[in-house]
Amino acid sequence: MISRRAVLAASVALGAVTTVFGRSAWAKEERILQITSPREITSLELADTSYHFRRLRVAETLVTIDPDGKLAPELAKNWSVSDDGLNWTFVIREGVRFHDGSALTPELVRDAIDVMHKSRNNTEMVPQLPISSVSVAGQAVVVTLMQPFSLVADFFTDGPAVILAKSSFAPDGTVKQIIGTGPYKIIKIEGKTSVDLEAFSDYWGTPAHISRVHFTGATSPDTIANMAEAGQVDLVLGLPQALRDRVEGSGKVKVKQVQTARINGVFVNAGDVRFDDPVERRAVSLAVDRQGIAKALFGNPKAAANQLFSAAFPDWYDPDLPQIERNVKEAERLLAAAGWTKGSDGVLTRDGARFSFTMIVGKQPEVKSLSEAIQAQLAEVGIEVKLENGNQGQVLEAVAKGSFQFGLTRRNYGAVPDPVATLVLDYAESNAANAVWSGVNYRNPDMESALGEYLAARDEDQRATARKKIRTLVNGDLPVIPVVWYDYNVSISDRISFDTVPIDALEVSFWIDRVKWAS
Repeated sequence: MISRRAVLAASVALGAVTTVFGRSAWAKEERILQITSPREITSLELADTSYHFRRLRVAETLVTIDPDGKLAPELAKNWSVSDDGLNWTFVIREGVRFHDGSALTPELVRDAIDVMHKSRNNTEMVPQLPISSVSVAGQAVVVTLMQPFSLVADFFTDGPAVILAKSSFAPDGTVKQIIGTGPYKIIKIEGKTSVDLEAFSDYWGTPAHISRVHFTGATSPDTIANMAEAGQVDLVLGLPQALRDRVEGSGKVKVKQVQTARINGVFVNAGDVRFDDPVERRAVSLAVDRQGIAKALFGNPKAAANQLFSAAFPDWYDPDLPQIERNVKEAERLLAAAGWTKGSDGVLTRDGARFSFTMIVGKQPEVKSLSEAIQAQLAEVGIEVKLENGNQGQVLEAVAKGSFQFGLTRRNYGAVPDPVATLVLDYAESNAANAVWSGVNYRNPDMESALGEYLAARDEDQRATARKKIRTLVNGDLPVIPVVWYDYNVSISDRISFDTVPIDALEVSFWIDRVKWAS
């Protein structure tokens, strides 16, 4: 990972525009689109924050996802697969230029795919593909597989699959600057929080409507809300749900909202004695008051999650599933059937083990409130949850050490258009040692088989059959206990034409090149 010093050094190489008090210092007569998001640029490495530069429309992938969640051509103008499912051909657009003026070529794409596939980062999608070889055939790149795999095009929409110019890389292969092909190019990066963008005049596609953009990364929810209310920003991309009503109530902005592919839920160590039986996980699920949490903490009763996949995935969401109503008595019955009995202090015990554990709580306001609500609700059935302030790094460390027991996840199942890609990362045996935000020590041969059937499917009927099996397993076994679906909010100032701001449920892009000033 590149250090903050390296990021700062890279910013010097990218341009000489100065930034004053967090706002770009371009000529006063030029209007600058001011945007903010609750994410910082922690490094330039693609495995870390490539999604940032894709969302800012600086870097592009072979295949993208449009605002409606459908696959769409990007640097590959089309693609096809052979009858045996082993050869995927991506025809590369001609005349595409990187921001440094160099040309996009099939040879460069081939080399980029080779590097992606050899990555050791198992949270990326392309390294999971069963690639045998990558070759060039005229203007096309041919990806040859060792076995049929139906989601190759989907996997190439992943953020770390962006294609960068050769000048982006240092001799050792690390990323020293982001030189992409998108409608915006980077003028300057300052630290973790500030990026200046300029429309790229030689862009291959539809030019951006607004020529200058300044991005500010702000991790403090209150800071983001204050910036929106004070009129300091035109767009807040990812306004925290807990602050939506406050910001919209200020009268300074309007808010667009969409239910996304993310789930706010509980994930557990399925190898721990407290959670190794699906019955125990079902009891935890029944003890949680989803409707109360969704209404009180997130301001949206419809966000109560009765299944893992939201309506952002029409093919995976089951509209016929009933809501999961809180049922303390049934939760207690299930726990008793699993051998747990209440001790003198009211905490469940079995064979000398107490149903007690520590949950690390992040700093986000909704996380703290959600943790406290779950703590109180589980206490009613005899489960003791001790809260400890911390951060995601501590959770990851606990998972790596094998000491993790119980935590909150905001898992994104929309890293690519088909959620099965994320399920493979979480539940396939080959990734057993790398499951992080869900599926810790969860293994089910039926799940492994169903995932394999889905990936090898050659038609929609086969996929639908496998999809039904997978959906039944994740909602029945509960390796992740869904609580609320995540809403994505964008606040829009009156300086912006409200109808020109697209938001997509898969959070692929900010689509700032489509945004227009209000007339």
